[in-house]
Amino acid sequence: MGNDGEFGFLVNLFVSGMFFLTLKEKLDFRRRALAIADESGTDRAMSWLSSLSSQSVGSDIGRKIRSKWSGGECLKNAERAGNIIGSFGIRSVFYGDDGFPAMMSRTQAEVKDPPFSLFYRGKLDVLGHACVSVVGTRRATAGGRRAAFDFARDACDDGLTVVSGLAFGIDIESHKGALSSVTPHTAAILPGGIDTIVPSSHARYAARILESGGLVASEYLPGTPAEKFRFVERNRIIASLSPATVVIQATAGSGAMITASMALDYNRYVFFHSENFAPQTLSLDGAVRNALLRDAKSGARSASSVASKMENSPSAFVESGAVVISSYKEYKNHLYVSNI
Repeated sequence: MGNDGEFGFLVNLFVSGMFFLTLKEKLDFRRRALAIADESGTDRAMSWLSSLSSQSVGSDIGRKIRSKWSGGECLKNAERAGNIIGSFGIRSVFYGDDGFPAMMSRTQAEVKDPPFSLFYRGKLDVLGHACVSVVGTRRATAGGRRAAFDFARDACDDGLTVVSGLAFGIDIESHKGALSSVTPHTAAILPGGIDTIVPSSHARYAARILESGGLVASEYLPGTPAEKFRFVERNRIIASLSPATVVIQATAGSGAMITASMALDYNRYVFFHSENFAPQTLSLDGAVRNALLRDAKSGARSASSVASKMENSPSAFVESGAVVISSYKEYKNHLYVSNI
């Protein structure tokens, strides 16, 4: 795809800010902006971008855009992001560019909406290694934290890159385990702009990841806040970057289980660590289920929503044939057998 110079780069940033569009729609708008620039000059193309609105974009693509959005504001955000990128040495790669992670490129044939952009610090080529995505609850038990640490360390010792989300609990223990390896390759995917580490208390681990030759990345423009819905969107990237996702410890309906479901949608393998079925984890899961039932009874959640969350659980996956492992060695053996 290429950045096509300074204006092309600005268009890439602008399109990255059209968060309500699918990848195909973003690519179409990018082509149109560049075509206008070629035919009538960049000033005309900039004017066209500024004139766009939720209503006009919705009319173009044939569906209503519920988000309040303006091309003029998006252009300002793109220019601001460009300044942040220049000031902080942030790098970027866009769908179709050389270097765009191959595993995410594959997902266009498997899911409807792989990312258009990736903004990053560190070494993007760690995603060119064999990767494994490691996810789990923020409310990890001591056993869960230890399992995440050990699995990630052993995976990195074997030459893999561990992909996770830098969140509290299982995520950060996975990164710590990776950093303790003799080959500390790990990638942290953020739920907001790369210029702001979330949670802020993990900024020191982000720095260690970069110092150790790893990667910190986000699909969002620098300057984008980490809002709740972006955590779920971020999870699809974690799921897409690896041939397999390992759920170390999770409760019914949690973000980790959403990631597991996404991984299946991407035709990836999903494994569950035995820590999911330890007494403390089952107790935690029971508390979550009771809270969901209370929400259904009070009307805070719909009955169908609660039922869907309760069905999306480690036990349900295992009953459907997902493999339970207790170590990286078991993971590797099962993955190897699955690919014979």
